Amino acid sequence: METILYDTQTFCPICTIINRKGLILKAAIVVSRDDKVYLKCCCEQNHSKQFETLYCSSLKFFKRILSFDPIIGNKFSAIKDIESMGKYNDGNNQIKVSKNPTISNFVLEFSIFQNLTFLSDDEIKFNIQQFQTFYPKNKKFVLKVIARGSNNINGINDKVKYISSLLKGYPILLEVTLERLNEIGKLSNSCLLGTKVYPAVKYYLKQGDELIFIKEINQLLNVLREYSDMQCVVTVALERKFANLTEVLKLLRKSNDVIRFIILSLERPPKQLVETLTIYNNNNNNNNNNNNNNNNNNNNNNNNNNNNSSNNNNSNINNLNSNNNNNNINNEENNEDLICNINDPFELIKEIEKSTDGSINGDDFYPLNVGQALEPMLNMMGYGLYSIKPSSYCSFATCLVNTKSIESRPINRLLNIGKLYYDLLPLLPELEEKIGFFNGLKLKSILKSCNIPGVQLPNLFDYLTDRSKSEITRKVIDQTQILIIHNNMDLASLDLKRRCNCSVETKIKDGFISSCTGCI
Repeated sequence: METILYDTQTFCPICTIINRKGLILKAAIVVSRDDKVYLKCCCEQNHSKQFETLYCSSLKFFKRILSFDPIIGNKFSAIKDIESMGKYNDGNNQIKVSKNPTISNFVLEFSIFQNLTFLSDDEIKFNIQQFQTFYPKNKKFVLKVIARGSNNINGINDKVKYISSLLKGYPILLEVTLERLNEIGKLSNSCLLGTKVYPAVKYYLKQGDELIFIKEINQLLNVLREYSDMQCVVTVALERKFANLTEVLKLLRKSNDVIRFIILSLERPPKQLVETLTIYNNNNNNNNNNNNNNNNNNNNNNNNNNNNSSNNNNSNINNLNSNNNNNNINNEENNEDLICNINDPFELIKEIEKSTDGSINGDDFYPLNVGQALEPMLNMMGYGLYSIKPSSYCSFATCLVNTKSIESRPINRLLNIGKLYYDLLPLLPELEEKIGFFNGLKLKSILKSCNIPGVQLPNLFDYLTDRSKSEITRKVIDQTQILIIHNNMDLASLDLKRRCNCSVETKIKDGFISSCTGCI
């Protein structure tokens, strides 16, 4: 039995990728069935059956994560229409690129190398000034700089240094390949020497390449450790079947002196997506042909009975029908395990639990938008005020705390993160500018009430507000890592309701698109 959890819109993978009909939004539903969750495209075209993707193999995890969602929430039976739909839709279901980033945007992705050449300084300056106009004066954003296609190390380095001179006080991530990052790190005038310029690397890790990954990451760490107070972002892009993460995670977790963010990005390679969609489509077409054959055979069977034909003929026809039915069942079973039909982040979470011997498990992850509860505290500590409000199902995170007595322990085993979020939520509008005396008392009481029974913790409020303790607090924060699972959407698994709260968008000529789908 299926239960509809909420309505959304998506692209039909068959129409979009196989039949190449363009990016046309179709009605879709997210449903639960047999304790699992599926995204189903309700395309009006005749594809023999609705295309569905395994969205989450744990209904319990899905409901817990979405209970923190500002749009969907936990009221599964009464979901509002998709907000601000007009900016994605031109009235004919055709995609219309948004001119501005969404209000929940945390990271802007900016390519400095376009059409085989670097942007000029004037073009860069215009874009940077435009980005700043999208945000209130009291709020900041993270700028991710990319230069895909360029091998000009000095050119990349000079452009990032120029951006750093324009965007003072804002964090700048430089994401390039591991090889290029090594070279930039070795330059005597490296942009990484600049204030708030941080290296970021994305590594596509396939099964069997684990030792190569460890060797190359260690080489990068040796370069970055030549800098003082360096903080790095490492994104590991993973596909099914997953690489063995045991030694990979062990290395990343123990490198907390340099690696601040560990992002495990769940991705489906475009080539495999197309190949498996083709297989899926062929299997369905074969099922249709088998069903047509069954109907023809049944008609023949009826005619034979009417004409008193031999029992042998009836037996042969029945055997043929049975074979066709078996083929249909086999095709459907084969479809269930195709990459195009699976985009399940919980599968990765179970892999992490296995690889860490349970030191990190599914209960340790909360949606990244829970981080909005920390916005005022980050501002208090001088990091600035950011908008940390992505869609709940787009990314899940846990803080890995490191102290003299604690090693890489998920923060929710020390503090009740869910309670902290819900208790702080009503206070957030008042805390945005300043804490104040009475709100300070409320905040202190909330933090104390969120202690886990049996876990000894100091007075966290004092460590956040007392200047005499600021050095100790900063040391703890500088040793803390944030482990994030990025649950990517692609052309075959778009959930437009999630897109409404996209937190990482890419600047293109006509506006801003989601960095994961690359199209809307």
